[in-house]
Amino acid sequence: MIGTIDHVGYLTSDLEGSVADFQRRLGVEVVRRFERPQFFLLGAYLGSGSGELELFAFSDPEIQAERLAGREFVLDHVAYRVPDIAALQARMAAEGVRFSGPDLRGEVTEPFDLDGALHLWTVPETCGGQALQLIQPPA
Repeated sequence: MIGTIDHVGYLTSDLEGSVADFQRRLGVEVVRRFERPQFFLLGAYLGSGSGELELFAFSDPEIQAERLAGREFVLDHVAYRVPDIAALQARMAAEGVRFSGPDLRGEVTEPFDLDGALHLWTVPETCGGQALQLIQPPA
């Protein structure tokens, strides 16, 4: 039910500094940038377009401070492409996993449609302490 890795997401206190560091150290280029104002998110994807790195920050200082918990940079989540997000969500929910948006504030019962793809994030405390992002690409 779970597919390939879509990306690995890192939360950073300095988005542009982290982008420059990854470009210099790994020789990867920015593939695309994004803003998701509804979640106070801004970020960049780096890499070849397959198994990318996502570097992101929250524009809301309270969310940013809470999620970083005094750190400058943290591995936040791994995102997987899935063929049927509703079926996987039902299976995981039956095991006690709960879901939220990318800001991990407030639980949700339906996937988010972002640019035609469906997305869910697991609440870490209900999923082995890890946040997973599930993505069902557009048909």
